[in-house]
Amino acid sequence: MRILGGIVTYNPDIDRFKDNISSLIGQVDFLYLFDNDSKNFTKIMQTISEFSEKVYVFKSHKNMGIADGLIHTMNFARDNNYDWVLTVDQDSIIDINLVDQYKKTINNYKNNDLGMLTCLIKDRNFTDVSIERQSTDLEEVPICITAGAFTNVNKYFLTSGYDQNMFIDLVDTDLCLNLTEKGYKILRINYLGLYQEIGHGENKKIFNKNIIVHHSSIFREYFMVRNVFILNMHHPLTFGKTELIKALILNFLIVLLYENHKVKRLKQYVRGVKDGIDVANS
Repeated sequence: MRILGGIVTYNPDIDRFKDNISSLIGQVDFLYLFDNDSKNFTKIMQTISEFSEKVYVFKSHKNMGIADGLIHTMNFARDNNYDWVLTVDQDSIIDINLVDQYKKTINNYKNNDLGMLTCLIKDRNFTDVSIERQSTDLEEVPICITAGAFTNVNKYFLTSGYDQNMFIDLVDTDLCLNLTEKGYKILRINYLGLYQEIGHGENKKIFNKNIIVHHSSIFREYFMVRNVFILNMHHPLTFGKTELIKALILNFLIVLLYENHKVKRLKQYVRGVKDGIDVANS
């Protein structure tokens, strides 16, 4: 089993990035790093210089987004005969036994329909007691995030893959739905395998429902809204009009109730709706 690690970088915190590389490099056969024209690219190269024999770096001339970086990663895996790709975010720290746990699961799995594995993930912003309450070692899940995902290269290329036009948000959800609609399973090992920090999030409630407010950049507000229309266009049966409307309402309420820079965010929200409608009608 040949395993490729994949990281897409964009102006990473170098100390955190160094911890990321240290936790990952010993668990994969090789690492593919796609950089989105980071301003601190020189420091990135300095950080990985000691691992140069196990790392290939592709530097984009501009910020092409997460999706494009992931497409390049999967193409590299296919062209160089890797079986699985472990993708992590630039601020992720993986457990030293995560890949061994994934391998164990794959070796014990008897069917030929495994598209992706994921694990339990701890965000440093939150206290999530549900991590301690898992009743089974392995369970099927409908979607998972890119960080910590262990993707079957062969199964990936039997789908339409990542959508470059989505750029950043919901890119992982789109791929997961691509896999499940093809009949491939996404399984989560109930093992705490990855630590990360998404934005500066908080636990909040809307209509007595627990939600996470990530306080991500204003720049991303546009993609969070526009891309739900693309998701609906790609997956009208699994992400229908009802799911689209719910996602739009929830995002609007989060901005209105909990986010900062509300006026700027709402402008991006409206822009995302307009462009999303145009995309859906094109």
